[in-house]
Amino acid sequence: MKTVLHIGAAAGEVQFYSNLGVNKLVYAEPDRGCLKSLSDNIQESINNLSRMEISVIPKACSTRSGDKLNFYANSLGQSSLERPESGTFDIVGDNFQQYLVETISLVELKESTFGRERVIDYCCIDTQGHEKAILCGVAPQYLRSNFMVIDVELMTDVRQYSVPPNNWKEVVIHLVRSGFEPLIHPHGITESYIFINSSLNPSYLTSTISAIRDRLMKNFFAQHGFDIQREMSSVYASLGDHMFLPFTHIGGSIHATLLQPFREQFVSAYLSSLSPMYSYENR
Repeated sequence: MKTVLHIGAAAGEVQFYSNLGVNKLVYAEPDRGCLKSLSDNIQESINNLSRMEISVIPKACSTRSGDKLNFYANSLGQSSLERPESGTFDIVGDNFQQYLVETISLVELKESTFGRERVIDYCCIDTQGHEKAILCGVAPQYLRSNFMVIDVELMTDVRQYSVPPNNWKEVVIHLVRSGFEPLIHPHGITESYIFINSSLNPSYLTSTISAIRDRLMKNFFAQHGFDIQREMSSVYASLGDHMFLPFTHIGGSIHATLLQPFREQFVSAYLSSLSPMYSYENR
């Protein structure tokens, strides 16, 4: 049974998950506009969802359950419990509504929807700077026992949201201490990063990660006028550009502009590799 928990759903990736054979999908999203779009997308895809069970929790995931907190919403995917700043306004405008939303902790969210025994294969967290509040209050043993892959957007730019500059570092440290290994080292660039539970034995994914890296980077170099004729592994140098981010398990690097397509292709390959009949149990 393939399981996905998506926190900060926006309009969701409903068909994407269905195409990958996900059996149970839970969204947590408090933005009223995004909830409407998500509901519309589910209804439009209802006949093509391969018997996927979907639940939508209209709450904001945070440190504790039952709080009522100010929420800044623009219904376009930049909504957050953290106050947006000028950098966000420069990108998407300042048309944010503010209203109170109810919170739910990650532990309650997981156990109230998947139960205590079921392990989450893939957890996506995209909450515009609130990731520390969601993750760092959860005990390392609980994270290690209940999640296999955590894909989290790390907000590193204090000009975008009102978060302390070291928030993202504390998230990385907490995940590493919880037994997760980053596929790519963040190096302070705001984007989504994938952390793999070490019990998965990340080496079994090495060939998949390498193939995605080579495909994306070969196209990247070609587009920038580099004629790559020799062994791919010999051309992965930073070239003095801090936008090249190193891989953890396979060597080499990837340009920051390719993080989103890398994420999409890796998640697709990972979820596709899971047998529909397998089941991880809480350890």
